Amino acid sequence: MKKVLAIGLLAGSLNGFSQIYVGEKCKITFFSETKLENIDATNSVTKPVFKAETGDFVIKAQQNAFVFKSAFMQEHYNENYMESEKFPYATFKGKISETIDYTKDGTHNVTMVGTLDMHGVELPRTITGTVTVKGGTITMDSKFDVKVADHKIKVPSLYVEKIAEVINVTFHTDMVVFKK
Repeated sequence: MKKVLAIGLLAGSLNGFSQIYVGEKCKITFFSETKLENIDATNSVTKPVFKAETGDFVIKAQQNAFVFKSAFMQEHYNENYMESEKFPYATFKGKISETIDYTKDGTHNVTMVGTLDMHGVELPRTITGTVTVKGGTITMDSKFDVKVADHKIKVPSLYVEKIAEVINVTFHTDMVVFKK
């Protein structure tokens, strides 16, 4: 019930009436590479919402849903870096710039322009990726970088050599028509 309500609220925030798609499967990963240590985590519970008619896209990723190989890393991520109790979500609200016919199968290179809100800092972002339409499913894929300092994420001096200044983010979702 909570999931349906959340999707309804997000879909309602996209204004108007048209075909709404919701992430049936979604995977967000990030990777931090340094000489001393590599850190990666995955969030597979996020449900993005997309309005095909306008190209509007919204995603709200819960920070404490990122799963790490080590419980220690996960704890540090949530408590020391992301301050997940204070900033529980990272959100992106944007719009695909290209005009695509979502009723026809095909793969398209796209540019999404919007705002990334992470750790309480909102920044304009332009993210490139691909959109594949096949059999009524819309698949979105993207890879982009996030600079830790841009979002005022503080890394203690003890760990500065273990956390990359730029984090690589990979995004994949398979979206289907939202059925009320």
